[in-house]
Amino acid sequence: MADEFEPTSVRLRDVSMHREVTNGVLSLGFYLVCGLIGLLPGAARTRAADAFVGWSESIDEQRHA
Repeated sequence: MADEFEPTSVRLRDVSMHREVTNGVLSLGFYLVCGLIGLLPGAARTRAADAFVGWSESIDEQRHA
């Protein structure tokens, strides 16, 4: 069941385009880096993935704090 206080739609004029563009760029960058990490050999891939996930979680927490 949806939260009664959460909007089901948002008018375009109520959306900050700067935030939307920033979010889009960060999302594309995230998937690009994940794809590049996937090309690394075994042990390096695991270390790089762990480091990147930890870093991206900390950045996400900072953005939403």
